[in-house]
Amino acid sequence: MPQRIHTYRGTIKVYIDTETCTACELCYDAMPDIFSNRGDGIPIVLYKNIKEDDIPRLESIAQDCPSGSIILEVG
Repeated sequence: MPQRIHTYRGTIKVYIDTETCTACELCYDAMPDIFSNRGDGIPIVLYKNIKEDDIPRLESIAQDCPSGSIILEVG
């Protein structure tokens, strides 16, 4: 079951499926201002840094996630 990580002003919800994440580091290597390693390789969202301008980049990173573990709901 995906774990809800963050809601940004009702515009975007970012989920990390911790059960399928392979800890490949792609997300926090590509967007270190948004994602960070929680200590075991699984990403966490640095939600205070998310800006509306980041949404296209987030969509790209979610699409490139090899395990499909980054789930975005854009409203």
